[in-house]
Amino acid sequence: GAEGNEVSVHSVATSFRILDELSAAGRPLRLTEIANLLGETKAKIHRHLTTLRQLGAVEQDGGTERYRLGWKLVELGEAVAEQINLRELAAPHLTAIRDETRETALLAVPIGWETQVVSVAENIYARVYISIRPGNRPVPHAAAQGRVVLAFSTQDLVDRALSRDLAALTPKTIVDRDALRDRFELIRERLWDTADSEIIEGVNTLLVPILRDGSQLAGVVSIVGLTSSIPSVPDP
Repeated sequence: GAEGNEVSVHSVATSFRILDELSAAGRPLRLTEIANLLGETKAKIHRHLTTLRQLGAVEQDGGTERYRLGWKLVELGEAVAEQINLRELAAPHLTAIRDETRETALLAVPIGWETQVVSVAENIYARVYISIRPGNRPVPHAAAQGRVVLAFSTQDLVDRALSRDLAALTPKTIVDRDALRDRFELIRERLWDTADSEIIEGVNTLLVPILRDGSQLAGVVSIVGLTSSIPSVPDP
């Protein structure tokens, strides 16, 4: 009945939350750590981990008993990439943006409440330039990329992301949670964001979201360079 369907939906949501936490951690986690992050009992999380392990979505290290993401997810990711190759679609646009702005252009995709850089068109016009390697995951609250992802995320995901320690990487890093929530609202209105000197002094990023179906975030396109060439308030 309806109650059974609700339990099933909640179960699937819990499994995805586990995968999100393992992804965000960037390292294997113990059962206790995962349960604490999700605010659930160890018994409940253990049941989900057992099922996920049987499906190949997570793996467990026999020596430390810590859990990590499984290779099944790599297979699924590759299948998604083949079906919707955003990198291929974006490549000519990244090159055009790089050539017009004479700054490094990046494409990143959302992963949980983070972003991962998947494609880079490096600045070929300057002797010294800023670049970011594919695979890089900037700190969500300090990076404009991460803030754009959170601006278009569910309230639950935002609450979980902001419940973590928000480190001030520089004096300009925004760590006030209310200020961040206000920033998310502003991003949804103006559809761009910058992060001047928030991760590295003297380096700024300007980006826009790639939206599909109105408000679903598919990716983020940005340029990165010196603050002197990318102002906090961009030219329209």
